[in-house]
Amino acid sequence: MKTVCLLTALIALTACTGGVSQGQSAKEDLQASCEALVGAETGARPADVSTISTQTEPTGSVISVSVTGAAAPWLCRADASGVITGVEEGQEG
Repeated sequence: MKTVCLLTALIALTACTGGVSQGQSAKEDLQASCEALVGAETGARPADVSTISTQTEPTGSVISVSVTGAAAPWLCRADASGVITGVEEGQEG
């Protein structure tokens, strides 16, 4: 009985770990897409574009991106499925 319980717990934990890494992977993919779009919009080299933060809500995400030489961070907005729907220059201040 102990073996069955331990095996069930191990399977459940493995499934949870898979979900976390998939969620992290999706977040990293979204950030990379945003950085690429901002780089294309600004003409900045990839080394000069980096994610500052990602805020995720049930309705979507907002990714803040730093661009070397820019007065303010750029923003990418994405819908709940992870599709970037807009890229805009943030406002200073």
